[in-house]
Amino acid sequence: MKESSNNTAKKSAVNMFFSGVVILTVANIMVKAVGLISKIALNRVVGSIGAGYYSSAYEIYAFLYIISTSGLPVALSIMVSRSRARGRFKEAKKIYNVAIVLFLIIGGIFAALMLLLSSNIACAISASETTLCIIAIAPTILFVCISSCLRGFFQGYQMMHPTAISQFIEACCKVLVGVGFAFWARAQGYEDHIVAAFTILGVTVGVFLGMVFLYVRKLFFKDKFINEAYLQELQSKNGYCVLQDDSCKSGKELLKELLKIAIPVTISSAVLSLTVIIDTFMVQGRLLAYGMEENLVKVCYGDYTSLVISMCNLPTVLFYPIANALVPLISASNEAKNYEASAKMRSFSLRVINLIAIPCALGLGIFSYPILDLLMFKADSVERAAPWLSVAAISVVFLGLISATNAFLNTAGKQKLPIISMLVGAGAKLIANYFLIGAFGIYGAPIATVICYLFASSLNIFFTVKYVGELPEIKKVFGMPVICGVISIGISALIYLGLAMIIPGKLATIVCIILAVLGYLMMILKTKTVVKNEILMLPKGEKLVFLLEKFKLISKNG
Repeated sequence: MKESSNNTAKKSAVNMFFSGVVILTVANIMVKAVGLISKIALNRVVGSIGAGYYSSAYEIYAFLYIISTSGLPVALSIMVSRSRARGRFKEAKKIYNVAIVLFLIIGGIFAALMLLLSSNIACAISASETTLCIIAIAPTILFVCISSCLRGFFQGYQMMHPTAISQFIEACCKVLVGVGFAFWARAQGYEDHIVAAFTILGVTVGVFLGMVFLYVRKLFFKDKFINEAYLQELQSKNGYCVLQDDSCKSGKELLKELLKIAIPVTISSAVLSLTVIIDTFMVQGRLLAYGMEENLVKVCYGDYTSLVISMCNLPTVLFYPIANALVPLISASNEAKNYEASAKMRSFSLRVINLIAIPCALGLGIFSYPILDLLMFKADSVERAAPWLSVAAISVVFLGLISATNAFLNTAGKQKLPIISMLVGAGAKLIANYFLIGAFGIYGAPIATVICYLFASSLNIFFTVKYVGELPEIKKVFGMPVICGVISIGISALIYLGLAMIIPGKLATIVCIILAVLGYLMMILKTKTVVKNEILMLPKGEKLVFLLEKFKLISKNG
């Protein structure tokens, strides 16, 4: 009876985890969709040069944002969750109080640095006109630090909705307020760099309103009732009485523990974002050295950051949550010394991520021009950026490999190894940017990005084989997704060439994307690249299997 109860509790925990991941994934997809709309509006209203100013300031902000917020919310959520599991609800509150002070200090310092050094930073990236944009977005660092603290607290209570809603508020304001300001500034006849500064104010307003929402939600947070219900839940899971414990560690001890968890995560995240910041500081300077005229440099950089980088980042919202979702399951199997189950999960997760990343890379590479045109970017920007996107799209495959192998190494207790991989990749990016942009112009930037992620993913694979175990069968994990992707997307590309002659190009693109997706799904099911038992591992797997059996895409015996 007790064993049955434990199994039910484990299943409940897994379902709750997947539920949280699904909530955040849906929210991230919505945020990415709204962000893409923002990029399109930016391209059409602000223009390529203004978009370059915007992107330069935004990427500097994003780098400081990652340093100041990536590790601490994770650490806060872990510590709050642990304290609650021990019945130490008073300690959970104290952890939040310690964290909010730390977040305020960090956010204040970074916001002040951005304001005081705005002109110096702008000169360092060979774009002095970016100064106003940097000033406009600088306060956001403080607001987002407070938001991150509140999100970490709620996630420690296994509440993902506040995070999702606040992210959506931020994204909507980024579009509505930012684009509204852009139209107004353009109507006043302001220059591109001033229009871009008004546009980036949308980010600042959005993050501020998201922070206000989280703060108000915290004010009305009924922790007493939630904690009482949680104690009863713990009792039913463990089969014995769990009492509230009012003892708690000192503020100094909690701060030390918070930093111990946060620092490795922060370093790993910061290193991963180095590739973007390297482009921010190098591309424009190297293009000027290449001999490109200054105005054209600004145009190319604006189109590269707004169109190419944005499109390559879109697929990550689909496969990063999958890697994260399987981490606790692999960890649990390792803890139980069920290494065969761990190997199967690694194989499955890597295959699913490849099944997403490979067709996305092929689709973006082959349909680069039709996709950018479909999304209503300006015609001249599409003409310039489409070839760059075809090259950069390859990096999506390596990003997928990095996300999967990072998860494998983390579950094996090798958290420092992904940092080494990304440092090597960033070093390769730095060298490749210098020489390739100097030799081939703007084409050198996407090639350097591909080289960066190739190095990082290759090292990660090496570390995985050495410290985790043999990688799964190459044919099933890599070969079949490539074969299915090439056939389905290749056929849809041929159909596109014919359709584009008889119907409008945008309609032909939509039809062919739908055909490519349907054809790809049918191929991976019919070739048994994914089988019934593996689909059942996914959230709502039973319902998916039922639908697939109904349409005879898989057989009832698997």
